[in-house]
Parts: sequence; structure tokens; C-alpha cells
Amino acid sequence: MQLNRFLIRPLVEAGLREELGSGDTTGGFLVLDEDPIQTGQIYAKDTGIVCGLLLADETIRQLDEHAEIEHLVSDGEVIGPGTTLLKISARTSTFFAIERCALDWIQQLSGIATKTSRYMKMIEGTNVRITDTRKGWPGLRILQKYAVRVGGAHNHIFNLSNCILIKDNHIKAAGSLTNAVETIRSHAQHTFKIEVECETLEMVQEALDVNAEIIMFDNMDLDEMSEGLKLVNGQAMTEASGGINEQTIGPISKIGVDIISLGDLTHSISALDVSLDIKDIKPSALRTIKRLEEE
Repeated sequence: MQLNRFLIRPLVEAGLREELGSGDTTGGFLVLDEDPIQTGQIYAKDTGIVCGLLLADETIRQLDEHAEIEHLVSDGEVIGPGTTLLKISARTSTFFAIERCALDWIQQLSGIATKTSRYMKMIEGTNVRITDTRKGWPGLRILQKYAVRVGGAHNHIFNLSNCILIKDNHIKAAGSLTNAVETIRSHAQHTFKIEVECETLEMVQEALDVNAEIIMFDNMDLDEMSEGLKLVNGQAMTEASGGINEQTIGPISKIGVDIISLGDLTHSISALDVSLDIKDIKPSALRTIKRLEEE
């Protein structure tokens, strides 16, 4: 999965529209007569996997098409305190206007990529595939899913149009799991697989009886999932989902499921600490970087 300017342009524009409103009433008044070119940099004060550089780049270019931007790292690279991500030459007003948006894109997406990378290390030596879910920020799902890929994991369903995922409310509305599967299969195009969310072993067996291609063990404990795997016995792909976190993923990854889906990748993250300074890096940041390097 890759981002391109066509995809991100309206998202960046919406962010800048929210940030600037009718104009920058702080920085704007400093450059009423002159707006000289300044140099600056975006740099890290944290360790992690960087992500979102194209969004920061597009943020700058939307306000200053003549800005010069040098990328010193790429999405997916490990960065540490003091790593310079982008060098920028632009109008002074540009730095004032883009600072928060440009940093927020990088901080939030790097937080997802970093967390995802940490999860991937926890399942090393297994054949399980880690995926995201649709939990997160409405309207920005594609960015979150991109960050998950940058962190080394895979994507689950993007939206309601590209996957058949039968959940509890579908089953209730249809009257039964069997009726839900059979009704949907009679209308769906042949290229779709059918995944069924199963809360009990009885549901697992029913899903197998109607030839569901993917069985999701929804909020089951290890013993239940182990029994579910015996029932499936290779007849379908299996997925563990629901409340999985850094404490539980290790044991789950070893029982033999094919997929583990984690809302935790995108709905609960810590942003990576990133800053922007005109001219030299400010003294307080240098102190922070030095302290972190010595730890």
C-alpha cells in the first residue's frame, strides 16, 4: 500500500482549513511587510518508526509551492532523538502556518507504525498474520492503515464494500447465522470470501456447516480458541479478534490461528515526539535529545 498526493491532498487541505480559519492572527502579523525565506528542520525527540512524511511535505507545499524540502529519511525507517527528518527552505509565514499540522501527521502516524512494529516483534517465529481493524479516526482510515503497513503488519477490511464480514447484528437481523450466510451468498459476487464472527463453539460449527471461508474467534479465551481450531481442522482460515493487547498476543500467536486482528494498533496510540524549528534547534530540545541519548 502506498500514499500519493492525489489521495492525501484533500485531507491535508481540510487540516489546514481547520488550523488557519480566516488567517494566522499571530504569525501573520509578523510578516505583513516582508516575508523572508527561512531555513528550518523537522526532527525527532523520540525513538520509533517514522511515518507520514509525505503528508508533512504536502502540508508545506499547499501553502508555499516554491518551498524546498529535503527528505533525509523515508517512511518505515527507525529514527532516534536528534534525527532530522526534513530540511525546509520556505517563507517565514509558511513555517508559522504549517507547524502544527505537519507535525501532527508525522507524530500520529509514526505512533501507529511504531506500535505496530512492536507487536510484530512479539509474534516473531510464528506464521500468524497481524492485521488492523476499522477502529480509529473516521475519514482518516486510509492513513491509519498505511501506517500499519509501514509498521510491518497487514490490513483487514477497508470499508463495508470490499469484504463480507457477518457480525452479531447481521445474524440477529437474519434470524440465524445460517440464514445470514445463505442470503448473502445468494447475492454476493463470486470473488468474495465470507467471514463469520463467532462468539461460541456452536457458532463455529454452524459457520463450518454453511462453508464459511473465514472463522473469526470473537473475544474467546485461549481454551475456547484451541477447541475452535480443532473443530475447524483446516476447513477455513481462522482469525482471533477482540480485546487482544500486548499482554495477550504472545500466547494467542502460538495456538495456530492464521490471523490476529487488533483494534489496539490504531485506537490507542502514543504519538512520537517530533518538533519543527526555524534556524537552529532550540536549546530545550537539545537538552532533551542529549538526555535521551544518554539513557
